[in-house]
Amino acid sequence: MTKKARRMLRLMDRAVTMWNLPVVGREKGRLLRRLLERHRPVSAIEVGSLIGYSAILIAGHLPPRGRLTCVEANAFLARLAKRNAEEAGLGKRVSIVTGEGIRVIPFIRSRFDFVFIDAAKEEYLDYLRALEPKLRRGAVVVADNTGKAFKRDVKNYLDYVRKSGRYESREYDFGFDAMEVSILK
Repeated sequence: MTKKARRMLRLMDRAVTMWNLPVVGREKGRLLRRLLERHRPVSAIEVGSLIGYSAILIAGHLPPRGRLTCVEANAFLARLAKRNAEEAGLGKRVSIVTGEGIRVIPFIRSRFDFVFIDAAKEEYLDYLRALEPKLRRGAVVVADNTGKAFKRDVKNYLDYVRKSGRYESREYDFGFDAMEVSILK
């Protein structure tokens, strides 16, 4: 990750604290960094970008030829995420697709080895099912906000990744929240 990207994340950390925006943040960001370093994906997709914090984090840890596709339903937030990625020096690695994830994912032609889901909680399973034909074997799927506050909303997703036999899945508890990390078998 470049100094410019790290500087942008520090600036965003201060801003989101003041504005109380729900971004990944430092603690969960460490887990994402470890996963990216361990699995070394080349093609990633993020469903739900908000202001681009996790996009910068993910794209900044991809190899030089790595690319991140972000799907964001809100056109204003999509433009803001793209602008923030450009400001972090990652504009060429990050592409933004504006639209509802369930509707636009089927039209994305790329294949992916890393997925980050952080959008409408009750649609997590629908996003994953739409993405499955595009996933490479061994793909890492990370679902944010799977802890206490959203447990009911993501129950069908958690049941699927834990019991379908298609994934090796593990919960990472942060006390205030959790992330589910699943590896496609």
